[in-house]
Amino acid sequence: MGLNLLMIHGNGGANARFQLFVKKAEEQMAPFSIHLPELPGFEGRPLPVVIDYWDAFLNHLGEMILQDREADWVLYGHGIGGSMILEWAARDWALPDGTHFSPKKVIMHSIIGASLKARMFPKIMRFQPFRHFIHWMIYQPWMRKRWEQRLFLKPEAIPKKLRDQFFEDYRGCAAFPVLFDLINPVWYDAVQKATSEAPFYFIWGDKERVVAAKYLDFWQKDYPNATFEVVDGWDHFPMLETAEHYYDKLAALVTS
Repeated sequence: MGLNLLMIHGNGGANARFQLFVKKAEEQMAPFSIHLPELPGFEGRPLPVVIDYWDAFLNHLGEMILQDREADWVLYGHGIGGSMILEWAARDWALPDGTHFSPKKVIMHSIIGASLKARMFPKIMRFQPFRHFIHWMIYQPWMRKRWEQRLFLKPEAIPKKLRDQFFEDYRGCAAFPVLFDLINPVWYDAVQKATSEAPFYFIWGDKERVVAAKYLDFWQKDYPNATFEVVDGWDHFPMLETAEHYYDKLAALVTS
């Protein structure tokens, strides 16, 4: 029975954010297998016409589990990827075949949820025109420098090819506006009620700006059985900016 790591990315940017981690794992001959989802609506893939978009996302993740059902699975969610894990946990880890599984460990990294009522950005993104405008602005070449400064502490530390791919993936993210309908305060209240006793492992960077570490107080109140760790020097994308430190930290969490 092997050890598998399922890494779920956030809104836009997609799996490009994990490329350096995968490379480092191969170099280090990591004792776990990495699985990266190809979620509908991301990286140029079409967004299906469905009644429940959660089903579309979670069924894809569930199919990945079913491919190696007997393995130990560690789930890692970054940003909105962690929010997807919260929804999955609230559904008792249901799989597409009607069964359920139990993850070995769940690692939540700078995820979206508890701070939705306190932050201004989620509130203004309730308006559809603004969502589409922001989405368009992110991948405009003339706005690139501004977004790099907003999203990264050290953009020059990220290989240019990977930075280019990161922003290009925003262009192909059809799911971007949809996720603001799914992930809102009403949704969070429901999933928190269903998962409040879960022993999740939360990590945040002390330099985090997208979802500032000051909001950890909300998570600590809502998840009393969880473990919380603040990592010195990390902003929202340490997997790109401090790839070696990120690998060492996450690999240790996965294998501990």
